Amino acid sequence: MSIKTIFVGPFFDASMEAHAPDPALTRYAIDLAASEGAHLSIRTAVSKLSAPSITFMGEVRALVNKANAERLDRADSFRAEAERFAQASGVSVDSTAVQDDFIHLVHAFSAQARLADIAVMQACDEFLSMLRGATEEVLFNSGGPVIVTPLGWSGPAQPVRALIAWDGGPRASRALRDAMPLLSKAAQVEIVTISGDPNPAKRIEGAEIAPRVARHCRDVRLTNLPAARGDVGEALRAHATMTRADLVVMGAFAHNRFRQMVLGGVTRHMLEAPPVPTLMSY
Repeated sequence: MSIKTIFVGPFFDASMEAHAPDPALTRYAIDLAASEGAHLSIRTAVSKLSAPSITFMGEVRALVNKANAERLDRADSFRAEAERFAQASGVSVDSTAVQDDFIHLVHAFSAQARLADIAVMQACDEFLSMLRGATEEVLFNSGGPVIVTPLGWSGPAQPVRALIAWDGGPRASRALRDAMPLLSKAAQVEIVTISGDPNPAKRIEGAEIAPRVARHCRDVRLTNLPAARGDVGEALRAHATMTRADLVVMGAFAHNRFRQMVLGGVTRHMLEAPPVPTLMSY
């Protein structure tokens, strides 16, 4: 399998000023498309401010409509700049800027991501933000892998040193399979297991999956880490930073349908503040 279609979803925040997404998000997606020879679909979204329906507040409605038009203009300018950058990089690209209610925007994002081989979304540590909601929606409802990029990322899109967070579960296996087009080109791949798994019955040790990885990748290493003060997510982040990895691959986890409240700890860590681009599959 190869990556031939990439979706990226820049999302403007909900403030009146509609602060722009991190430019590193689209730079990463463009670099990834260029390195993979893939087509890039850019969907830039900005939420619509609600206008009051009370008749005597017509002036307020006019101000809200004006603000919405300005917000859409900002989103379209961001889209156009990203498209120009992609074209200058030799990337085949299509792009649109859309404005709608939040719930319609995130559903449209996940639907668009289903048409791609992989999606690229931005990390966000604001629990109830629209950006965080959009990233979670694509991760859990697109049916495909998502790369979550850290703010200000300036490293390569094609990984040199990749890290597989392996717990032997089905989601980790799916993430490994989804990431193989990237892993197979990396100079080094490290399979990391972390001691203290609460469900040892599901474990397949790193040494057991290593031969499969080695059939695709040139340099494969195994590492077992202790959880940092019982925190698996922090141990993974610290190791990725220390080893200067430029891609983490892991399965995403949510305990039940109320995932916004009970995301698995490692998933939450990586959605909030991944140290490097992190490919997750659910």
